Amino acid sequence: MDVELSLIAERVQTRLPYLRFDKNERRTAHDFLERIVADGRKCFQKSADNNCVIYEDPIAALNEADTLLVSWTNRGSHSFDVTHPEATKLIDVCEKALAFFKCVFCGKYVWFAEAGGPELIQCQCGGIRWRYGKG
Repeated sequence: MDVELSLIAERVQTRLPYLRFDKNERRTAHDFLERIVADGRKCFQKSADNNCVIYEDPIAALNEADTLLVSWTNRGSHSFDVTHPEATKLIDVCEKALAFFKCVFCGKYVWFAEAGGPELIQCQCGGIRWRYGKG
């Protein structure tokens, strides 16, 4: 999730505070999730009846993933003795959260290269989009 979320944060132009030295490179999934969720509450939209509305389902899924990641993968508060059911649930929740960035209609990610612009990026069909500067 650290890697996937760092790529997503870059693609949707999430604004993260600058951290000096190698702290900038040591961001974790939680750091990215906090900003993506905060921005996503205004920026992540889906098409509905010729209008775009806030896409709330990914926000809930990302929050659930963040809760599990913080509680089960935090080195300071949890041992690495994650049980098989916990690991399976964590993987499923994370995969579900990441899947929201891919449109169910056209199969393209929200950052589809040919469908972007200065104000937003979107999938190929316009089913999901991310508006810049709304966060």
